[in-house]
Formats: sequence, structure tokens, C-alpha cells
Amino acid sequence: MKLFKTGSVGSCVILWAFFAAQAEDLAQNVRVIWSGNAQTEAIVVWDSAHTNEAFSLVYDTVPATNRTTGYTFEVPVHRSGPYIPGLDPDSTEEFPSAPENPDFFYHHAAISNLTPGTVYYLAVKTGQEPGREYRFKTAPAEGQPCKLIYAGDSRTHLNVAQQISRNIQKMGVDDPSIVAVLHGGDYANRTLISEWKEWLDAYELTTTDDGKLMPIIPIIGNHDSTGKSPIFGQAYGNPGGESYYYVLRLNSTVRILCLNTEIDTEGPQKQFIRDALTLMELEGVTWRLAAFHKPVYPAIKGVTSAKKDWVPLFEDYQIDLVLESDGHCIKRTVPIYREAPNAKLGVVYLGEGGYGAPQREPRKDLWYLQGDQAFAMKGDHVMLLEFKPHKILYSTILTNGDVVDSARFKSRR
Repeated sequence: MKLFKTGSVGSCVILWAFFAAQAEDLAQNVRVIWSGNAQTEAIVVWDSAHTNEAFSLVYDTVPATNRTTGYTFEVPVHRSGPYIPGLDPDSTEEFPSAPENPDFFYHHAAISNLTPGTVYYLAVKTGQEPGREYRFKTAPAEGQPCKLIYAGDSRTHLNVAQQISRNIQKMGVDDPSIVAVLHGGDYANRTLISEWKEWLDAYELTTTDDGKLMPIIPIIGNHDSTGKSPIFGQAYGNPGGESYYYVLRLNSTVRILCLNTEIDTEGPQKQFIRDALTLMELEGVTWRLAAFHKPVYPAIKGVTSAKKDWVPLFEDYQIDLVLESDGHCIKRTVPIYREAPNAKLGVVYLGEGGYGAPQREPRKDLWYLQGDQAFAMKGDHVMLLEFKPHKILYSTILTNGDVVDSARFKSRR
């Protein structure tokens, strides 16, 4: 009795495996980006050591092991090119350019008309053959459980970022209701290709051995735009276009304003916030959040212009939670309204990043970090938000799994 037969069928299997392995090797750091309607669309991004015009993305609702034919859907790459680092501080050039002999390229493919709460199987196709199969789940349909990890500032300590990515992978396996990571910015210390590659490799540790991807909702930070580098947009599918601000629709009950503190906080961006919050009011959205990099109620650093431009809108429209980064600490403010604690009308600000950046001791003497409705400490961490019909459950989790802070926020509507 033979364990396998030789011949044409076996040759085809061997040949398919060879090409699949080749395609898999070409596509690195495959990731899913949410920057619009997370129930029905996504941007899939991957990297490669060279450019390849034959790349495309194939996907289906049925895994390859359960199919006798190819993937039902296929989309082309709509944007690709070499990663471009930032200008050196002493450079006389007006704009940065690609390295002379680039060896790190990005590829973007958009998929749409997806079904909420559905697992999609995907693969990067090179020529005629698909590579390794991955999968992700679209944001849940209304009424399904929904949790979100919030984290930020993954720069500097690569080993910490790697460990937190492993923790996120385990959290996603243990609790399938965790749908994505919202990252508050500062992915790498500098806009160097080598440092961004290290970060993208670290985030790939959120992917399971059998290909389960953890979608990421990206926000730009101050370390992501130095030297006029476009590397943030290249790595994350240009979320929000050139302005890098947008509304993330998690489902009909949850909207997140993903904002940009690295550009003018007044003008078009302020009007964008006003228009988005007005629409949320008209649509009766239950949970309205904002997320951005530099805090408006900082636990470490000074106040930015976003405070005068954005906070009145957050308060007038009664936003539910604000998520911040940049300070490198754990922070939960008291509910704030008109520069004073207000349990009924106040907005709570959470932050400030602990995905690998060096942690700092928060200024606990600040009035908005006083009392039993506030919390502040330093420690590498992520935050977990669970959206329920009438409340949000929040907790901060250290790298060892300890929960050091938790709270619940009741619905205003």
C-alpha cells in the first residue's frame, strides 16, 4: 500500500504547492485596514521586497479547503509603490523621494459590498496562483457582540510591541467579539523604512498561525509624518485621503471620529467634525467617539490647539468618549464639561498610549485626574471597550494580563 500516488494529479498538487509557496513569500505583512464602513468594506495592504504588477487579491466567504474551484471574487491592486522615508533634518529637498534601489514596496487593494458579521477568506495572487490564505471578519451586524482594542504609541521598545501584539492575538482567539485594534498613532520612532518594517513585522504577530487577521483602524501621530514622509498613508491605504481624518462606521450604533492633530485643527477639519456630529445626531447614533493622537486634556505634556477647536464641539454634541495617545501613560479623566467635573454632561478622556513607547509618570496633581472618577499611572497596556445597548464597559490591561482600571459609561441617548 502506497501513502500517495505519483502521476498527473500528484504533479498538479506539487506544482500548486510550489507556486502557492512562491506567492506567499512575495506577500509580507498582510493586513486589513478599516477607515470607512467596517461592515461592508476594507482596504487590504501587503508588502513585498520588489514591485510586481501581477499582484491581485482574491477572496471568498468559503475557505479553500471547502472549495473545488477558485475564489469567487478578485480585485486588482489600485495603488502600489516603494515606501518613501522622511527627509533628513538638514536636507535641502522640498519633498522626499524613494531610495535609489528600493527593496520594500506597498500594495493596496480595496474590497467592498461585503456582508456584516461575515468571515472572508483572502489571498494575494501572483500571476495565476494564490498564496497563503488569510481570513478576517467584517464588523458585526446590529445586535451582535462588539469589542474594540484601543492602543497607541508602539515606537521605541520593539520587544514590548511584539509582546502586546502576541497578547492581542490571544485576546482575539479567546474572545471572537473583539473585532479590531484602534491605534492612536506613533507606530515607529522615525519615518525610516527600517523602523516601519520592524513595526509592521511586530503587528503581524497579531495574526494567528492559521491566518486569522486582526483589522486595524489607524490614526496618524507626530512621529508618523516627520520629514514630509508619506509612509503612514502607504502603510495604511491612505485613510481619509490626503488629510488623514475620517469617520469609522463600526455599525449603525457606533461611529468613531478618527482625527489628525498633526495638521490645522481649525478650518476644514473642525467643519468636518461639526458635520459628522450633526449627521450622527440626525441618524440617532447611540455611541459617538473621537480618537486622535495629541491629547486635549494631557496627563504629561502641554495643551494643543485641538482643545479650543474641538472640545466645545465634543461637549455641545455630547460625545460619549474620547481616546488619546502621545503621553505614554494610562489615563482616565473625570467627566469634563466647561472646564469642570460634571457627572451628567461631562466627557471622559482615555489614553495615552502604551504599545511599546517608554512609559512616563502622569501628573496626578491635575484637577481632571483627581478623585474616584479618575485614574492615572504608567505601564505598558492596551484598553478594551465593549459596546452594549445602554453602556460601554472599559478596562485597561497590562502586558501581564492584570486589569488595573475599569469603568462603565452609560448611554446618553
